[in-house]
Amino acid sequence: MWLRFVLTDFGEEQVEATPLLCDNTSAIAMSKNPVFHQKTRHINRKYHFIRDAIQDGTIELHYCRTDEQLADMFTKALPKDRFEYLRDALGVKSAKHLEGSIDV
Repeated sequence: MWLRFVLTDFGEEQVEATPLLCDNTSAIAMSKNPVFHQKTRHINRKYHFIRDAIQDGTIELHYCRTDEQLADMFTKALPKDRFEYLRDALGVKSAKHLEGSIDV
């Protein structure tokens, strides 16, 4: 969402919905159904901005298995092998070859 606003400020408005991956099927179901439920009555209205963005076509919510959730590398402490797997899945490359001095 933030990046959409930045792009709009630069005159590059995004027309298509931004895909948002979620590993929680209950959250996906609640976001797609605007009906009030007993289980959701305690959720403050200000937290429904994702549901509103889905309804207005700004965001498309897609299911993603927990073990494929790339955002985990930014939000959780992970074992080295899990971090490296997610890093590689994002296409991030090692910069070790850039170490050292530069001859002028």
